[in-house]
Amino acid sequence: MSSISDEIYKSIELKIINGELKAGDKLPSENELCKIWNTSRISVRQALERMVALGILKKVRGGGTYVSAADSTISLSPLLTFAIFREESIRDILIFRKVIDVGIVKICAVNRDEENLNRLRICLDDMEISLATEDRVKFNEADLEFHMEIARGSKNPLNVKVYEMLRHIIRKNQININVMLGISSSIKEHRNIYIAIEDNNPELAAHFMEKHIQRTINEMELVIQEK
Repeated sequence: MSSISDEIYKSIELKIINGELKAGDKLPSENELCKIWNTSRISVRQALERMVALGILKKVRGGGTYVSAADSTISLSPLLTFAIFREESIRDILIFRKVIDVGIVKICAVNRDEENLNRLRICLDDMEISLATEDRVKFNEADLEFHMEIARGSKNPLNVKVYEMLRHIIRKNQININVMLGISSSIKEHRNIYIAIEDNNPELAAHFMEKHIQRTINEMELVIQEK
């Protein structure tokens, strides 16, 4: 059974969804909400604090509570996304990434600029160095940043936001894969993806991205079968 705090939360959430409350709008004070809902300040505060913690609302000291701006942290924050998806299997996450990454890399190959290419080259260099020193942490971060930069190179802010939301779960996924398969020797695959992006070749970039992720899936499944 829903508590009054839950009902207040859902009511505010619905008003934001249907446009009654927009980014930057100020909510009624806690006292006013208490009167509207005929409830205690504790119930109101619980609902508001939940929404503040998720980034839906923002409290200004001495200035009240506001709906967060569109470019601020949203309810699907990276940490919350990690909490939601951390129990999903490595294989399912990789299959999901194959769908997402293949689509994003095609757009990146068309829209990337020299700054994107330079950052991708830095990621590749960092991956090479980490392989030589067997630095798994550095390899993971360089690999993740490579895919993040592809999202940025697509020039579509939604692609970047999706990757930001998934950052923690992708990092954990990469760590698990490296534990199973060892430090990846997929530098050549990443370089092929880079070359296709550099050449403005979306179909080839998509081909190499799909091949890269599918190879990881295949190798991972072989390791699982051998156990």
